[in-house]
Amino acid sequence: MPVRSLTTKQYKQKHNIDGLENLNKFLSKLPPPDPTLDQGEVVDIPLRDGTPSQIRIFRPKVASQQPRPLIVLIYGGGFILGDNTQLSSVSRVLANLYSAVAVNISYRLAPTHKFPTAARDAYDSVRWLSQNASTLGADLSKGFVLLGASAGANLAAVVAQKWFSSKSSPPITGLSLAIPWLLSEEIVPQAYKHLWFSRNQNENAMILNKGTIDYMLAAYEPDVHSADFSPFNHPAPHSGMPPVYIQVCGADPLRDDGLIYEQVLRYFGVKTKLDVYPGVPHGFSVFREMELAKKSFSDQILAIGWLLGVEKTREDVERLN
Repeated sequence: MPVRSLTTKQYKQKHNIDGLENLNKFLSKLPPPDPTLDQGEVVDIPLRDGTPSQIRIFRPKVASQQPRPLIVLIYGGGFILGDNTQLSSVSRVLANLYSAVAVNISYRLAPTHKFPTAARDAYDSVRWLSQNASTLGADLSKGFVLLGASAGANLAAVVAQKWFSSKSSPPITGLSLAIPWLLSEEIVPQAYKHLWFSRNQNENAMILNKGTIDYMLAAYEPDVHSADFSPFNHPAPHSGMPPVYIQVCGADPLRDDGLIYEQVLRYFGVKTKLDVYPGVPHGFSVFREMELAKKSFSDQILAIGWLLGVEKTREDVERLN
């Protein structure tokens, strides 16, 4: 029986794994949000079915009348875990470093909400933000950037491709994808199949492994051929997309998704920037005392400057972090 035809309970019984529990144990070891830090303005916005969805809005500490770019952040968690506090440390720095409005959105999670709910929730949130940017203090002519991590990077890429393909306005001007999940074996382009082997090479990796990925797929039940699952599934993908920044980890089962996407985008003439972190697993950047994790954080922040056309330094990032 294919993984995607199993319920979450059936999958756990069949394979005798506790993927969700293991992930919860990992997440439980992370420090809770610091109440002394800005946690953003919490607002509910409507989705297409009328369901309210929570966003967190981060603005610069220093008030200004200058127009501000909008940066939309989408958290990860394999479509089954996470919330919009996950990227708050990134949002705080982005808001203050680039005098931007940074917004953490939400989306409904599997297994309660199966595919394509997450993708549609993310799209609806980005659409609402684009239509209400001025009331939030943002000016999209100064920049309209999507940033996603892991499953959130999947959603960011899906939204951006759909946005471009439908000629939606105002245009998204940049895309930042950290450790993205973009492919399944069935949809890897033929010319790149020989480059897609990290699922097997890193099947027993720390933090995220093959068993956990299969668990997530069993919970999410995506149609891997749908444009709501991957930008590769659009009829005419890639060409004309805005600049894209990608981060990948060497010991990540998802590594080759990001590497192949960067190559394909570059082939189609899209401006790209790629950072690779050898020998470390998916999500290692949460261990922020590691020097490579600090570099990864700074790389991500500085890449937003590249997408906005604003040059900053690592020292600038460190002063705010």
